[in-house]
Amino acid sequence: MATVTESAGAGTTGPKGTKGTGSGPGGLLRGSTVQALLVVVVLVAGYWAARLMGDPSWAGGFPTAIGDRFMAWLDGIYAWVVENRNDSPLFLYFFNYISVGLGSAVVLINQFLDFLTWLGVTALGLFVSWRFAGWRVALLVLATFAVFALTGLWNESMTTLSLIITAVFIALLFGIPLGILAGRSEAFYRGLRPVLDFMQIMPAFAYLLPFVLLFGIGNPAAAVVTAVYALPPVARITALAIREVPKGAVEATTSLGSTPWQILTKVQLPLAKRTILLGVNQTIMLAVSMVVIASVIGAGGLGDAIYQALSKVNVGQAFQAGVAIVMLAIAMDRVTGAVGHGTHAPKLPERYRLPVSAIGLAAIITAAAAGRLFGLGGWSRDVAVDIADPVNVVYEWIQAKIGGFTAAMGTWLLDWVLSPLSDLLTGSPWWLVVLAAAALGRIFAGPRIAIVSAAAFVAIGLLGVWDNAMDTLSQVLVASALTIVLGVVFGVLMSRNDVFAAILRPILDAMQTLPPFVYLIPAVALFTIGRVPALAAAVIFALPPVIRLVNDGIRGVPAGTIEAAESQGSTRWQLLTKVELPMARGSLLLAINQGIILVLSMVVMGALVGAGSLGFDVVFGLSQNLLGLGLASGLAIVCLGLFLDRVTQGRRAQRA
Repeated sequence: MATVTESAGAGTTGPKGTKGTGSGPGGLLRGSTVQALLVVVVLVAGYWAARLMGDPSWAGGFPTAIGDRFMAWLDGIYAWVVENRNDSPLFLYFFNYISVGLGSAVVLINQFLDFLTWLGVTALGLFVSWRFAGWRVALLVLATFAVFALTGLWNESMTTLSLIITAVFIALLFGIPLGILAGRSEAFYRGLRPVLDFMQIMPAFAYLLPFVLLFGIGNPAAAVVTAVYALPPVARITALAIREVPKGAVEATTSLGSTPWQILTKVQLPLAKRTILLGVNQTIMLAVSMVVIASVIGAGGLGDAIYQALSKVNVGQAFQAGVAIVMLAIAMDRVTGAVGHGTHAPKLPERYRLPVSAIGLAAIITAAAAGRLFGLGGWSRDVAVDIADPVNVVYEWIQAKIGGFTAAMGTWLLDWVLSPLSDLLTGSPWWLVVLAAAALGRIFAGPRIAIVSAAAFVAIGLLGVWDNAMDTLSQVLVASALTIVLGVVFGVLMSRNDVFAAILRPILDAMQTLPPFVYLIPAVALFTIGRVPALAAAVIFALPPVIRLVNDGIRGVPAGTIEAAESQGSTRWQLLTKVELPMARGSLLLAINQGIILVLSMVVMGALVGAGSLGFDVVFGLSQNLLGLGLASGLAIVCLGLFLDRVTQGRRAQRA
């Protein structure tokens, strides 16, 4: 790292301007940007050359023959599975057993919650949240149950809660042992890490089809896909927690003759407990978001309520279900987060803990018995407050007031940005697009990533979904550019003003708690349906981590470096552009990486509101039993995610 004097000098020399612009992080970044612009220029030139030559066959899109055969082969596999699901030993004695077991688990948990009635469930939730997270969180849980009841979505909420409990149990059952093994074995950790990286790159939609093939439509597939999607955080964080246990404590225990099992259970797990609980919290939050998405494969519950409402463009009903999901997500985040920190639980003397637990259990049993006695069951829809109609009235008023403006803005974005970029990517010679991807990989991440980038685009072509993949990529690029610009602006403002940071921080916390599905609701309210609301939802969804990372990176610049630059007469703009942003380059690259990956996942999900392209192919394949189209599109999404992830974080990962 450069010294303070060097950093300040590279940033500014007062009135005489700057020096060293060709070296250091800022110079490298500028050089990479210029090279990337040259690649874009070559791509545009190739596109217009092909147009002027009358679109010769060698300058067209990727040939579809191989992709068509691949899809037909996948459709054949699906037909075989459907025909042999009840005869093949693989399904008869393995997958079908898992399917029945998971379906039964979800049903049993749901039946147990129904047996408790709404009164017993509320008592159980209040006591558990108070005992482990304090009275403030208990009040939040009470408000959450009230929302479930008053929106008339109590039964749907219990279905969603049952799926989450089942999926989280599966994820923890496999994730924590994997994390322990990775924490205790370097070789296993090295083998597991790329698998977890790959799983976290994959957009949620890409998980759906393989599990539908194995488990069919319904709760079993939803439970498994949710568990698999939510598993990486707990495995990764558990491994990190075990590896960060002080070596001195392990060595001291070993010197006393402890067995490996004793070291694990008496030293490593107790010392890593708080960090592991953080992983559990992250797993639960991912499970909440995935259960909502899994409504596409018949999971039911709150996600299905939103899905059905959005398909009818009924903003009121979607908002009503969205409020219930938001409250569920926030409540589960606060409860599990408080358990992990262990700071908000009531401090009870040891002698009172057992009696308090007994009193709480008695109160729960009494509430459930009273509910059964009076035949309460789930909360009656007759007592619910329907807010769908008032919300729809507000929606119509908004459309009347600003609908023309948002429609004009959406049309401009489509005509002048999205469509030209999509035409460029789909209309350029496919081999030139592959070379451009390889060149960008080489510029930003090195030779190895260049090969990975080219291979990812060739794989997309071989899958037979080239045009839709390029259209999806165009949407991702536009939404990512907006996200990065807004994220940097708000991140810089947040780093400059502590009051603004204090106001914005809880808003960002709340935004990162919400399931991605929910962001589609306000986007549809503003832009109706199509590609534009999908982009708007993607930008809003991806903004919080980008803003946070930019803010943290700038605030992490050493104070001595800033003072040295100020002492040489740097203006605030020079300080930002020549010192702070270059020195925060690692955080900025991570912000770009995270923003683009989150945008991809949300743009694909935008198929539910008319965004089309790969996301639509996945949904259409699921609804029409077209495994070939759906799975090929899902794999293409993974290839795009791999390309975007590696290009935006390659050099940072190499330095790490």
